[in-house]
Amino acid sequence: MKIVPLSNSEGLASKVSTKLGIPLERITRRRFADGELYVKLEEPIDDAIIIGNTYPDSSIIELILTEDAINNAGGKRKILVVPYYGYARQDAMFQQYEAVSAKALASIYKSLFEKIFVVNIHSPEGLSYLGEKGKEIRSEVEIGKQIRIDGNDIVVSPDDGFSQEAGIISQVAGIPSSSLNKKRVSDTKVLIEFPEDLDVNGKRVALVDDLISTGGTILEASKLLKSKGAAKVNVYCIHGLFISGTSKYSGYVDKIVTTDTVEGPFSSITVSGLIAQELKEYLK
Repeated sequence: MKIVPLSNSEGLASKVSTKLGIPLERITRRRFADGELYVKLEEPIDDAIIIGNTYPDSSIIELILTEDAINNAGGKRKILVVPYYGYARQDAMFQQYEAVSAKALASIYKSLFEKIFVVNIHSPEGLSYLGEKGKEIRSEVEIGKQIRIDGNDIVVSPDDGFSQEAGIISQVAGIPSSSLNKKRVSDTKVLIEFPEDLDVNGKRVALVDDLISTGGTILEASKLLKSKGAAKVNVYCIHGLFISGTSKYSGYVDKIVTTDTVEGPFSSITVSGLIAQELKEYLK
């Protein structure tokens, strides 16, 4: 058995490889003149664990081609680990004749892999489309450990949607938790209200969420917390996309910490141990 990383998760795959003692497969990728992707395994393979994100779109093509290359290299047993599962948000048909991306892509993944592990999928409904082949790996405990190390005073989620997970994080950190009230106006605009019973004056606030994409919610929440006297606003999230960059947080956010599901400059928490443990249990 070998671990086959996609190009977006090479660092995480290397950590999992070290923890499990399973070697990494050597792989060649390049682009043709027209931009199309070329994928080639450099060694024969028996069983394979692919580790990689299904975001952005190009990563889905890379995943499909990598799976085919594994087949052509002799691979039989194929397991997929998706640190960040893209296209989970469109999990139902909200308007007539829409594509339900979570369902459509899940059907492809189920046809290719015997088991699919996903770290903190953004939509529970999206996970359900994977059926019995899908299993979620939760990373709240790792977030809570880091928040405790950083010496925060309170855990705050930007809305009720992540309040249950924030409660788990706060228990691990050993500090109280609360949530703000968010109303989404559009894809890029939100309104956030401050609860009357929440006191953050002079406190170090750990603002937590599962996913930061454009960062509009985190920005507005941070502004509000600072206006209410928060001494520090430290942001923690599982999946940090930061599509619009992070410069806009200047003056409102004191620290940003993410896991390495999406590898970037703020990925100081690793989920490699969680993934390795799940794989170890499954492969027994």
